[in-house]
Amino acid sequence: MAKKFFINNAEDIIPPVNDSPYRRILAVGDVHGKFNKLMSLWKKLSVTDDDLVIFLGDYIDRGEGVAEVLEWVIKQSEKKNFIFLRGNHEQMMLNAFKNDFEFLEKILNGEKKILTNRDAVEHEAAILWVINGGEYTLAGINAFCKKNNRNLEDVLKFAENLPLSYPLEIGGRKYFFCHAGVNPAAPLDEQDEEFLLWARDKFFKNYNGDAVIISGHSPVQAYFDFSKTQLRPIKFPGKNFVMTDTGSFLPDGKISCVDILNGQFWQSDNATDGIIFVCSGNTCRSPMAKYIMKHLLEEIELSHLISVDSAGCDTEGGESLSPEARKELIKNHIPFDKHVSKKFTKELYEKFKVIVALDDEIFNHAVEISGGDLDKKIIRLKDPDGNKINVDDPWHTGDYSKAYSEIYPGCFALLKKLTEKIKSRK
Repeated sequence: MAKKFFINNAEDIIPPVNDSPYRRILAVGDVHGKFNKLMSLWKKLSVTDDDLVIFLGDYIDRGEGVAEVLEWVIKQSEKKNFIFLRGNHEQMMLNAFKNDFEFLEKILNGEKKILTNRDAVEHEAAILWVINGGEYTLAGINAFCKKNNRNLEDVLKFAENLPLSYPLEIGGRKYFFCHAGVNPAAPLDEQDEEFLLWARDKFFKNYNGDAVIISGHSPVQAYFDFSKTQLRPIKFPGKNFVMTDTGSFLPDGKISCVDILNGQFWQSDNATDGIIFVCSGNTCRSPMAKYIMKHLLEEIELSHLISVDSAGCDTEGGESLSPEARKELIKNHIPFDKHVSKKFTKELYEKFKVIVALDDEIFNHAVEISGGDLDKKIIRLKDPDGNKINVDDPWHTGDYSKAYSEIYPGCFALLKKLTEKIKSRK
């Protein structure tokens, strides 16, 4: 259900009359590759051709679903009532490829895996982008292009053609949509790229214009205390601008949408259930299970309700998905993105509702790490007949096909059980 979003003086920036041809004018904040959150928000909006939808930029970087976001955004951009603006992260990507195309192409092709201090000096634009979330986008571009028979140039051309701003006048009141903010000293029709994509403090402190600026870019959590109230987009106190970025990539962040005609807002949900698959090193079995489960969830359109992750009991983290596991997923047409291994901890035990141990030894180790599994959340993978599956570590056996053939039906059976629980709660 939509709610009023302005913290104070909402009526000051809502048009007195709607003389536009649209039922609603919806502004959507930063996405940052969080496809599941985007889809959970989108289901709430029930958008029709009578709505104007303006996305404020930053579709890429920092999130694990960049490939899916790119596919969805590019498809929606073909519609006449959708406006997609460029964000600073799209601009960083364009700058990086413009200045360091060959270097980034090596990363895309897997020829360059470790970044050095020398790289930081010789490839400044590329490294700046990569360390600010671009590594997720590099993996996402690869996945997007393979699935959609597109190429890198298609992605770059799309980003380059995104406008930097979108002005509107409704009921005699001016509105100006952009990613970050404006230069208070310049007319709206003479704004430069630097302010539109990067503005923060100078804009916040000095803008006193009559036009209402609708922007993203700056997570509201960094500027306001939401400990005693709901996280939400807000009208900046005493100023005619609305901040819509609610930190989609932050642990408790959301993607938000506001209707500037009446002051309502909608937000993405956090997943209602979470599954984490656990093995030893988190480079083959558990990430394979993660991507298989994500794929199955996508097929039944429940990926926005169930989050999926993986971890290892015997790793310090920081390793990529093994090449053999990659080949097995590719062979079976299971999409995957950038994977970085991490250690299974008590904190992860508390965060997820279902912890799936992939063999007996891992089960015992996970129980020990959790402090005894007091909540009885650690389970074993079972086949459709209810028989326990012990997935041998392919790093030792070398048989990745066997591991896949055991994990897939186990994930299928687990998903069937979980979806039955979800349906029973409705």
